[in-house]
Amino acid sequence: MNKKAFILPEIRDFFKRWGSYLTLIIGINLIVSLILIPIFNWVAEKSLQLGHIGYVSYTNLGYIITHAPLVALSLVLLLLVILLTVYLQFSSLMIGIQTIRANRPFRILSIFKQAFHSLSRLTVKTALFFLGYFIVILPFGKFVFNSQLLSKAKVPEFIGEYILANPWLTALAAVLLIAIYWVAVRFLTLIPAVILGTESSNAMIGESFRASRHQFWRLTWRIFLITLISTVLTYGASGLIYLFQSYLDTHAASSALGWAVGNLSLLEIIQQIISSFNTVIVLRVALRLAEDGGLIAHEPPLVPVQPRRHKWIMRSVAVLFLLIVGISMSFYNFAYLDGLLKSNPLTISHRGVDDGNGVQNTIPALEKTSKENPDYVEMDIHETKDHQFVVMHDENLEALAGVNKRPHDLTLAQLTKLTVRENGHSAKIASFDDYLTSAERLHQKLLIEIKTTPMDSKNMLNNFIKKYQTRIIKNHDRIHSLDYRVVNGLKTKAPKLFVSYILPYNLVFPETPANAYTMEASTLNGDFISHAQDRKQAVYAWTVDDPTQMQQMMFLDVNGIITDDLGELKSTIKSMNEHPTYADQIINFTVNFQTNFESPEN
Repeated sequence: MNKKAFILPEIRDFFKRWGSYLTLIIGINLIVSLILIPIFNWVAEKSLQLGHIGYVSYTNLGYIITHAPLVALSLVLLLLVILLTVYLQFSSLMIGIQTIRANRPFRILSIFKQAFHSLSRLTVKTALFFLGYFIVILPFGKFVFNSQLLSKAKVPEFIGEYILANPWLTALAAVLLIAIYWVAVRFLTLIPAVILGTESSNAMIGESFRASRHQFWRLTWRIFLITLISTVLTYGASGLIYLFQSYLDTHAASSALGWAVGNLSLLEIIQQIISSFNTVIVLRVALRLAEDGGLIAHEPPLVPVQPRRHKWIMRSVAVLFLLIVGISMSFYNFAYLDGLLKSNPLTISHRGVDDGNGVQNTIPALEKTSKENPDYVEMDIHETKDHQFVVMHDENLEALAGVNKRPHDLTLAQLTKLTVRENGHSAKIASFDDYLTSAERLHQKLLIEIKTTPMDSKNMLNNFIKKYQTRIIKNHDRIHSLDYRVVNGLKTKAPKLFVSYILPYNLVFPETPANAYTMEASTLNGDFISHAQDRKQAVYAWTVDDPTQMQQMMFLDVNGIITDDLGELKSTIKSMNEHPTYADQIINFTVNFQTNFESPEN
């Protein structure tokens, strides 16, 4: 089949049956986002509350398993239910698209019933294979299947940064991504085969691999073509609306705001239609390949019964769904465009540097960075061998000082004699006393991260409170830590201190006495922010170095942004808050929130 013969019939069929396709996809997404996700969140939060567990992190998984086994069991069962729901969501899409494609009567309850029935064909082996398949295709799968149930299934940003900083790891990651894509394409027919086929699901694994033999490049071309078309449509629609709004901004200023709200809502609806188009076309490709390989029965289109009436019903429902989405978003769009949601987050320099202007956590870097007037300088401290405190992030001195020792292996006097090198700069390791004194001299507030290790002394926290509490409160400095024992200990023994709990991953909103949460940015969402605001707790996002992500964090209304590029952050905040045109605001918003029905509040 030539390229034109492939793509044109698919496009024609989508727009011929757009009402049914959009009703299917939007309807399922609304059920998931408005009903299932709130239920799952409620169950997770109640499970933790009943077990008196304040948070879930890799630091307390062992404690939960050993001291609250019922909570651990409930969370495991909830995870299994979520995974089954993801399978049912995907199955419903696949069955629905096949139903529409074959002109069979489109009944959503019948589709759900078939999806549940397909569960009976799953074996343990196939279920595990499916789980692995969904995990490995996650980097590419969101183009086809963007379930909010998988919205937290992300690799944290700091892991990606660590990989990119090492050429060998970068090369390995590139090879791994290519391998993942190859696996995703070769097993593209597996899901339709298991859901719609008649053979045993175990047999379908090998049959699916066989069916895609010699099809890799043809499928790659088709996926590229679909991606190209959707990209052109997205940017084309954005460009036209931008030009139209730009004209209105200059020639119809009195009504420009109203037009901007409508244009932004329209663009969001168009993006949803394009996203649905991607899903339908790629799954139709998978279905056709499964039919050609004999994995599922070939179903020639039936002569539809009452086609005109059915078509108009489906189109009316689809338009209603789109209006629900557009109207619900328009309230937020108005507040955003009218400047009611302007964000002015605290600017926080990560480890006291700005774009590599010195060695992290050193006094010379602090002196340079403080001239740019950040609200806070974030820095790290470790306890030393003689129970003092040294300014250092790493648990080993090898990378910066060339000494294969841990901070706890040396006394403070020994540590401060060492020279650290980074970014073409060098400086002496600083004691916390000297660093704090320098910050006071510079009138620079600090965000102090207390690092902990198993070698810390029993009285480490008491010593810290006794020695520094008064100065920290006087300077309006703040503290954060990845160790919950530190957070809880500080709030218990020194309640006047402002303490933030560092979370590397957003799973369930924690119930802690912390004044704030320092959350890794890639899994931070509006739901977490809303929960924190309701409890009068601040949220700091780390580590945010990309201008687009800075804008995203501002849209989410975080209280502070921790960055390695302070200058870029200040510039981004300024450009976002200095009365940008409505046209520019529309583009900024759509770049930052291209998700399925995920408004910034959710």
